[in-house]
Amino acid sequence: MDVIRSRAFEFIETVERLSDTASVLDAMGRMLGQYGPDQFCCAYVAPLSTEVPREAVLAHRLPPGFLDMYSTEQFVWDDPALRYCKTTLRPFRWFREAPFDPTREPRAVELVRRARDFGLRDGVMVPIASPANRIGQVFFGGREIDLPERDLPALHLMALYAFDRALALRGRPEARTLALSMRECEVLTLAAIGRSTEEIADALTISARTVKAHVKSCCKKLGATTRTQAVMIAMRDRIISP
Repeated sequence: MDVIRSRAFEFIETVERLSDTASVLDAMGRMLGQYGPDQFCCAYVAPLSTEVPREAVLAHRLPPGFLDMYSTEQFVWDDPALRYCKTTLRPFRWFREAPFDPTREPRAVELVRRARDFGLRDGVMVPIASPANRIGQVFFGGREIDLPERDLPALHLMALYAFDRALALRGRPEARTLALSMRECEVLTLAAIGRSTEEIADALTISARTVKAHVKSCCKKLGATTRTQAVMIAMRDRIISP
C-alpha cells in the first residue's frame, strides 16, 4: 500500500472520532497542507428554497469576508465550479477545469477575479452525492496547489469522509444500507487499497465484468454513487477493514 493511501486511512480513523466540524477542518489542513491548500469548505452545491446561501455550508475555513461577499453577490447561481459539480463525480481543478464562456458569463469572470482578491487562485473541488439526496462538494485550495495526479484517488476518499463527518455532525438523515456478501466485501477491500478493476479480477480469479457487477451491487446496497463513495461508507460502517 502506498504512503498517501496509508495516510488516508489514518485520516479516516482520526476524523470519525472528532466531535466538531472545526476539528475536521484542522485534520484536513494537517493532511493536505503539504500540497499547498490552506482554505477548505464542505458544502451543498446549492441552498434549498427555504435556505439562505450560507446555510448550505456545512463547515469552512475560507478567507474572512469571502462567504459574506459570495452570499451578498449571490454568486452561487453563477459559479461555474458548482455548476460543473452537477455534471461530474470526479474531482477537478477549481475554475481551471470547470468550463465557462468569459464572453457570455461576465459574472463568472467577476467571481474568479474576486476570489483571487481573497487569495483563492487555485484549488480542487470534489463533487459528492450525499445521503440527503443533495449534491455536495468539498473544496481545498489557496494561492498555489501542487497535487500529483497519482495522489488524487486517496485525497478523493479523504474528501468524501470529511464531508460525511461534517454532515453527521450537522445531523445527517439516516440512510438505510443492506448487507454485503462476502465476495462484495472482498471486492471493496481490494478497491480500498487502490487495486484496479483488472487487478481485483486477477486477485479473486473472476472476470473484470464480474468485478464491475459486484461494485454496482455494493453501490446500490450502500446508497453510494461511485466506487470510492461505496468504499468510504463500507469503512465508516465497519463493513470492511483494509
